[in-house]
Amino acid sequence: MNPASEDISIIDTTTTFILNNLIPMGYATITICNLYGELFKQRLKPSEVPNNTENRKYLEEVLKRGFDTILLGYGNTFLANKFVKEEKAYLRKLLNSYKEKVVDIVDDKGEYERLTAIHPLMAGRYFPGRWKLRPFIFEKEKAKTGDERVSDTTEKTNGEKMSEKTAKARDGKQSEKIMKPAKEEGEKKSDEKSGSNQDSEPVAPVEATE
Repeated sequence: MNPASEDISIIDTTTTFILNNLIPMGYATITICNLYGELFKQRLKPSEVPNNTENRKYLEEVLKRGFDTILLGYGNTFLANKFVKEEKAYLRKLLNSYKEKVVDIVDDKGEYERLTAIHPLMAGRYFPGRWKLRPFIFEKEKAKTGDERVSDTTEKTNGEKMSEKTAKARDGKQSEKIMKPAKEEGEKKSDEKSGSNQDSEPVAPVEATE
């Protein structure tokens, strides 16, 4: 998410986990980048980062170096934070050109496979020595589910029925104009529609961060 120290000679816990798990998997050269370039004494505060443009440019330049594998591991914290969501979205956009190389971590037993872009800190603590790298699945435009298609069909059918009903009512009124006094013509009609749009995503367990 962001650097733990300005001194690159200091190896923090996250870096240790990365080295201890990726080197045995055959990786000899490892470059670690952060979603944010800002250094905080304690926890990252995205709202206090005035501008992340410089770090964005840095990430773009680093990606051009031609890596064999790109491990995405920004974790599952700050899921609802609009600033972090924006940075994650921008990074995924950058990675569109490298999709075939992008992976994330999962344990060898699949116990945490429902999580995506697992942070190396979490992976190192919960399943050390059992890392597997799987192709990262980029978000796609959600296809309509069966329920949504049924709903659309129902709305269309209801709409057609309403049109027929309206037409019959209109024809009936035309007859009523002849048969009944004018004072009975002013009938009120209401057509109310209500709906809900619940777009929620499952929240993963909060990871411990440095």
